Amino acid sequence: MLDFNRIKEITLTDVLARYKIALRFKGEYAACACPLPTHKQGDNAKSFSINLAGNYWRCFSDSCNANNGGKRGGDVINFVVLMENCREKDAAQRLSDWYNIGQSKTPQRMAEGSKEKPKTEMQSSIQNPSTSGDSVKYMASVDAWYDEVSVRLPDESDEEHRRRVLKGLKAKLIESYRAGQKGK
Repeated sequence: MLDFNRIKEITLTDVLARYKIALRFKGEYAACACPLPTHKQGDNAKSFSINLAGNYWRCFSDSCNANNGGKRGGDVINFVVLMENCREKDAAQRLSDWYNIGQSKTPQRMAEGSKEKPKTEMQSSIQNPSTSGDSVKYMASVDAWYDEVSVRLPDESDEEHRRRVLKGLKAKLIESYRAGQKGK
């Protein structure tokens, strides 16, 4: 059985990195040209943004909104639904498979209503750094994220590239710090 709440904790920045989509970071937001296949070609004035703290995305184009049931954005599952042109359950299953989370191995425990909130991979590795599996997974996700953020954009000067990478690093540090605080 899929654990949708846990799957929704997967960060959009990690999922966009998986799709090899470069983001520009500014404070608690990240942005890029809309990567959704529903985005009308040539509509460059409309941008795609991610609220890093809330882990949700928005696109303001009419074409994306029409193909998203009139909604102007959504969570990580909604994003994969649109990218893969699939149902929510299928998108959740893909995310679960990609990140190896969100599947309950003991459905009976879920039926009994476990009181303990599941931890994200980041929270687990921060709280218990000796858990090598979680630490390795977390570092692999950081490596993938860094590879994505460090790619120089077309027509980007050295100084612009340095500032963008620095902003991205700061945003990732804030995200990691907040995940660690939630785990306490």
